[in-house]
Amino acid sequence: MALLTSAVLAACGGGGDGAEPATQSTTTASTAPTGPATQTPAEPVAKPTSVVAPACSNCAAVDANTYAGTGVGVWQNINATAGAVDMPISIDGLKGQDVTLVFTNQSGTAQTMPTIPLTSSYFPTVAASAIQWDDGTNEVKRRISDFNRDGWAVKAGARGTAPSNSSFGATPLRAAAYTPGDTRTFYHEDNTQRTVTLIRTDAASDGTTVNFWVESTETSPSKVSTAIVNALYAGFVPSGKIYDMLKQTGGPVWGPHVYSDLISGAVAQPIDIVILNFDHNTQPFGMVGYFYGRNALTAAAEPLSNQSVSLYLDSETLYLGGPEGMKAMLLTMAHEGMHMQNFYRRGVVKGPAYAFSTWLEEASAMMMEDFASQSIDPTYNAVRDVRFPNYINYKAGSYNCSLLTWDPFGAACDSYSVSGSLGGFMDRQLGLGFYKHLLNNVSSTDSVAVLDSSIKATVPTSGLGEQLRRFAATSGALMKAPSPTGFGFPARAEGGFTLPVIDPQALVASRTLTQSVPATLQPYASLPVVRKAVNGTYSETVKVPANSTLSVVIQ
Repeated sequence: MALLTSAVLAACGGGGDGAEPATQSTTTASTAPTGPATQTPAEPVAKPTSVVAPACSNCAAVDANTYAGTGVGVWQNINATAGAVDMPISIDGLKGQDVTLVFTNQSGTAQTMPTIPLTSSYFPTVAASAIQWDDGTNEVKRRISDFNRDGWAVKAGARGTAPSNSSFGATPLRAAAYTPGDTRTFYHEDNTQRTVTLIRTDAASDGTTVNFWVESTETSPSKVSTAIVNALYAGFVPSGKIYDMLKQTGGPVWGPHVYSDLISGAVAQPIDIVILNFDHNTQPFGMVGYFYGRNALTAAAEPLSNQSVSLYLDSETLYLGGPEGMKAMLLTMAHEGMHMQNFYRRGVVKGPAYAFSTWLEEASAMMMEDFASQSIDPTYNAVRDVRFPNYINYKAGSYNCSLLTWDPFGAACDSYSVSGSLGGFMDRQLGLGFYKHLLNNVSSTDSVAVLDSSIKATVPTSGLGEQLRRFAATSGALMKAPSPTGFGFPARAEGGFTLPVIDPQALVASRTLTQSVPATLQPYASLPVVRKAVNGTYSETVKVPANSTLSVVIQ
């Protein structure tokens, strides 16, 4: 990133634009008394200093001082110094457009936020309906997540040097086989034992067995019916559905490994999808599914292990949640399937130090939902329909929420919406190749460095800082679609995956903005401030925090 001084000089054409206007002068020739007086040409009047530079091409940002009059214009300047810096702005050509100032912290440290007038801070005119408040399950999710990241390793036994061979995913050997109607017991995450019945068993396109188990007391036409199980099968097993999409993006979900006390990687394990009544509260939603690495341990190492490559789904969401419950559950299988795959690919194969931090682990799972959505249900996309709406309207908006601090449905922030919205932005801007690279990137044990290097591997001239700036400008301004290149949530189709367009302007009625200037700008977070309906010239000097970018969006 260029130092601020360099950016200022570039924006000002070398620094001369800040001079006082030149005075007009005349001179008369002393040896030509009869000729007319001559004048030197008047120097052009210097434009007011404006240190932001156009940040988009073929857009409405004409130059540092000029808006085209219509369309979307984006200007930016980076404060790469260790202190706050005043940035004068003067942009003319406005005809009643809104101006959004977006501050983006591009560091892992909270930065002191200078005072700035809030001329357009307001609560939404329409109540948000998609927000899911903390229902008491966050502690359970955190416990499972912590175990999946590194808690399992202390029970997995000695880490050897030579992995066991496996034909998993080719012509697989078979672990213990079951037939429909068989029963067995599974431990739920709360350590209770549940008796389950095998409803159906199928083979995925690579021959891997997929079993659907339902808690025996939940199996009936009025609860988990055969039709519900068949719908889950249809979303997960057939060619091109969730299982195949998981393998296409990240590889096998289980296979060879070097731990003595994990279930065998030399025998192709079936995938068990286990449907339990999680909490018997007669309510859908809440915690709707999970993957728990505890179940990959042998019973000798962990008596509560189910010794199974398995996903767990909440039965009440399936039969009390209606169509929305089924939509959510299908993508939950993609989400939890990615957690299962990350556990094997990163934690087991490479070692627990290479597991993603929670914010990136959850982002990667929500990105899998994003890529899978249109193949599962063309009417539903979790980023478009849940994550991004929650991001812009949760409490005072989740803009100024640290990317690195996992706080789902917290007092001020919803981390699912933060990681999911950024993930959806990168999916559309960087594509499938970026996502695959990220899943397999073990260049560092630092998740920030891993994400940055995967962005650079896809677009060498970019990086996490630039993608954060563009995401913040898009979401902070609720940028209209189509947006300038590099901004927005455009539709994308590649490799058999389709990502639908997301139009932020469709959410303007439900956006919430901060009611007071926060003391700090959080790590890798942003803050939008709106100036409504500006005519003529927008002029303001804005103090920008250290290691942060100011984006100006006019539309």
